[in-house]
Amino acid sequence: MTFVTPEPYIGHLGLDGVGDTKGLMESELRERHIKWITNARVDHMTADSVIAEEIAEDGAVKERHELPAQFKMMLPAFRGVSAIRGIEGLTNPRGFVPIDKHQQNPTFENIFAIGVCVAIAPTGKTAVPVGVPKTGFMIESMATATVANIERLIAGEKPNVQATWNAVCLADFGDGGVAFVAQPQIPPRNVNWASEGRWVHAAKVGFEKYFLRKVRSGVSEPFYEKLALQALRIDKLKAVTFD
Repeated sequence: MTFVTPEPYIGHLGLDGVGDTKGLMESELRERHIKWITNARVDHMTADSVIAEEIAEDGAVKERHELPAQFKMMLPAFRGVSAIRGIEGLTNPRGFVPIDKHQQNPTFENIFAIGVCVAIAPTGKTAVPVGVPKTGFMIESMATATVANIERLIAGEKPNVQATWNAVCLADFGDGGVAFVAQPQIPPRNVNWASEGRWVHAAKVGFEKYFLRKVRSGVSEPFYEKLALQALRIDKLKAVTFD
């Protein structure tokens, strides 16, 4: 198996790494006999191969790889929501929604955006463009801030609540995995931690069951979850600011 990625190194994750994700992810791939090609883009596919181009720092094609492949999985680059794509001032050329620190679109102040549709600048220049992921806890942080700011607008006040964009991620590899905490997700960070082990798989299974239970009950953030996150100093909101 070969992993073809635009990342400049394994474990970059669109975040310029978190803790030792470079070493951890490389180790996990080696353990499973998975090869990789970084700084790469897929040129085209045939019935039995993938043609990938490895790109140099100056943008030129460094090497062209023809990879035999009977089974392929392709994750195309994301684009924004088609319903609003192309609206000047609301979306960027890729269709994502620019926002300010209060999750509010600068042009249309009655529009807020959260999650995958948000425009986030890359963490740095790379040979092949690498997007920034929007992880679950980060999106919860966005949603919490957005609700608070909409409440303020309804009350005739200005938005003043900011999301932390902290990230807590469990990457399950079937019999183990890698976990990381990035506070905030976009560097520079106050917390930059990553670890691996079989416990990550168990934690992922447990979290899935817990999350589905929350969905069924309709309680998005039980008191004990708030207490646990406070104990770990993982916040969804920054201190309120007054501009």
